[in-house]
Amino acid sequence: DPSICEAEGKYYLITSTFTYAPGVPIFESEDLVNWTQIGHILVTPGQLELMDLEVSSGIFAATIRYHRGIFYMITTNAGRGGNFYVTATCPKGPWSEPVFLKEAAGIDPSLFFDDDDCYYVGQRFKHDAKYDGDCEIWVQKLDLQAGKLVEESHVLWDGAAKNVIWPEGPHLYKKDGYYYLCIAEGGTAHEHSVNIARSKEIYGPYESCKNNPLLTHKHLGRNYPLQYIGHADLIEKVDGNWFAVMLGTRMYEEKSSMGRETFIVPVVWENDWPVFCEGEGKISVSKETMCGMGRKIMIRWSDPLPLSCVMLRSVLESSKRRVMEERLHLSLGTQKLESEKTPAYIGIRVEEHQFSLKVSMTFLPDEGEEAGLVYYYNAANFIKLIVLKRNNKIVLSVVKYEKSIVTCVFEEVEELYR
Repeated sequence: DPSICEAEGKYYLITSTFTYAPGVPIFESEDLVNWTQIGHILVTPGQLELMDLEVSSGIFAATIRYHRGIFYMITTNAGRGGNFYVTATCPKGPWSEPVFLKEAAGIDPSLFFDDDDCYYVGQRFKHDAKYDGDCEIWVQKLDLQAGKLVEESHVLWDGAAKNVIWPEGPHLYKKDGYYYLCIAEGGTAHEHSVNIARSKEIYGPYESCKNNPLLTHKHLGRNYPLQYIGHADLIEKVDGNWFAVMLGTRMYEEKSSMGRETFIVPVVWENDWPVFCEGEGKISVSKETMCGMGRKIMIRWSDPLPLSCVMLRSVLESSKRRVMEERLHLSLGTQKLESEKTPAYIGIRVEEHQFSLKVSMTFLPDEGEEAGLVYYYNAANFIKLIVLKRNNKIVLSVVKYEKSIVTCVFEEVEELYR
């Protein structure tokens, strides 16, 4: 769920992080092509409460905006407080403690600045919702000094398709006398799409673009290697050219093992409507796009940990880990990966379908202890290569969890001599 903004000639991109910590990475670019991670936005216990949440809960779609010298990030903690925003004068932080908007129902909040006014743009179930996903997009003024919504809320749109599910991920823009409302529809899987409407007045009525959906891959069939395209955020470069970032998934054997990734496409304007991927109507794929570039990534342990490292549900306390001579010392946790708790875990994101991973590890377990490598999707689906002790013997074991069904695929035993 990416979002993008421009500030002082540079571009800043953020994404959702669900139950990974630290929360909401922020990237910087000068050309929209080369990106560098400069930090995370949610790094304190007060900003990021994720305990006991399943892996696809937590921090949902986030929006980043810049207005008069201040950066704003607004998002949903689905399960721990709902919608909130934080602010900073420098994108690297520090970011403020969260301001929760208890009266703001739904998910996927966005902010829109119209001169001196700030508006909250969100998604929520209709009052008379007839099915799961029967939602609407709404807007309400936000008093940033008071930290609360004011005046009345206004329903803007319920999507372009008839009986659509999950109109969400809304963003408002103003261009050439029109207010444009860009949203996602169809859910975040195969039927995901980008749709847009416009109005001369912020509260509507909004006219749906006759070319909707402006971008989707649902009509390309399930064998097309790039799926789930949607949830776009528009950006105008300082040179006047327009682009959009959005999420998508590179498929492998009709599965999405790498989850959501961020894509960027060009946008042009015709008759006061945006056109995504002019002349193509889709995001083209290449062998390099789908298979990766064969990059070699080496993690050198440092304190603090490299920005590419993530943890599950909680940033480990300093007493739980330390780095000495570029070696990471990680204390054993009390929770297992197959629980919705917080294991002793440090991860890096998989960026290619085919990869090799190597780590040197020193570990002498007692009974009931285990440590090693894990290829992790969620608590019900992962593969772990572990060292453990059983009946006074060292055991090297490869265990697969698939939909919570446990299979031992390899095991080797050596006598333990002391």
